[in-house]
Amino acid sequence: MGRVKVGEHLWMNLSRRSLCDNCSADLCIYRRGEIVEKCDHFTPVLIAFKRCKRCGSVYEVASNFRALDYDMCPECNAKDVVIVSE
Repeated sequence: MGRVKVGEHLWMNLSRRSLCDNCSADLCIYRRGEIVEKCDHFTPVLIAFKRCKRCGSVYEVASNFRALDYDMCPECNAKDVVIVSE
């Protein structure tokens, strides 16, 4: 479970196991009980956007559920270079 700050007083809990755990659909015909990393029918419960601290692009927070650093977009998280900040 990851916790992402999306506002001054608003936090969002994301499950890191599967994208289906963060989806708002209760009855989904595409859910087969397996781990899903990408789904065209994904609808988040709460839509929140953040600006990437590395490249500046805007991304949707719930689709970045497997990130190591929730302040960076999926593209920057996928790169091999890891930035350690103090």
